[in-house]
Amino acid sequence: MKREKSEQIKSLFETYFDGCYDVEPQVIDNPSTYSMGVCKLDYDEKENELTVHLRRPGLLIGKAGGTINKLKEWLDCKVTVIEVKRF
Repeated sequence: MKREKSEQIKSLFETYFDGCYDVEPQVIDNPSTYSMGVCKLDYDEKENELTVHLRRPGLLIGKAGGTINKLKEWLDCKVTVIEVKRF
């Protein structure tokens, strides 16, 4: 059951930014997962928290936190951002 919830949250994250078959992204102005440099998604069901590892956290956070706050509402969970440094 935990794995199903984890996969569901990750899939909703990707759908929110990239859309899916015949479904547009939730907000057209959102960056794509590619442009944000999303490297890894981890979901902790116990904490109801999605951890996003990415190269450009500012794109996920958005102006005044607007993008990440809307994402939190969409997913109904906490979202933690970890910046991945380039080598």
